[in-house]
Amino acid sequence: MKVNANFRAFAGINFDAAKYIPSPSNGVQRFMLDRIGSEKARATTIVEFQPNSKFPEHEHIGGEEFLVLRGTFKDQHGAFTKGTYVRNPIGSKHTPWVDGDGCTLLVKLLQMSEEDHLKQPLYISIDNKGESTDFGSVLDLYHNNVTGEYVQMCWVDPGMDLPVDDACRNGEELFVYNGSLTMDGEDYSTWGWLRFPVGVSSPKRTLLKAGTEGAQVYRKTGHLTEKAMAMEK
Repeated sequence: MKVNANFRAFAGINFDAAKYIPSPSNGVQRFMLDRIGSEKARATTIVEFQPNSKFPEHEHIGGEEFLVLRGTFKDQHGAFTKGTYVRNPIGSKHTPWVDGDGCTLLVKLLQMSEEDHLKQPLYISIDNKGESTDFGSVLDLYHNNVTGEYVQMCWVDPGMDLPVDDACRNGEELFVYNGSLTMDGEDYSTWGWLRFPVGVSSPKRTLLKAGTEGAQVYRKTGHLTEKAMAMEK
């Protein structure tokens, strides 16, 4: 299966719950953002756990990165509430479940390198708004000096531009955690997703700004270069 698998082209999509696809596990369904592969796939996905559902134990052969969007996610290592950023390293295992509140995650699979310096899971709460910037604030979540991957949470004030910086040239992925972004007349609301390819930024990227209520945005750069993708497990 391939979904938005051309990494040399821009991709953007708004979340639509009507397009959830059931997973092999009862009570777990997926909204695919990008994907290459079947069940063991390089994938970026919104995953919904319905109340009192679970997923069997599995190993993260290429690592797992996720952000809790709603509810509380649980495994044998702890309980992770909305607004928790998690990186489970290559080779880690867990058995997830949720209780009666259900849970929704943004999940990225098979996108880590063996050069990742993390050997234990990383857990960060995004309640802290980080450092102030001209457009709002930024919280650094993860950086890999070898691959160039850089993960941040950005708070963009209403109507402010999300600036084009040097990191954009190495590819950029944005996920609207809360609020909205607008670009050239197109609105990306909560749980909307955009991916810009490596190279000179699209003219449209310079038009990207927060909506009238501002935006809280998961931002990843540097992971789409030829070097970085070749190093993925």
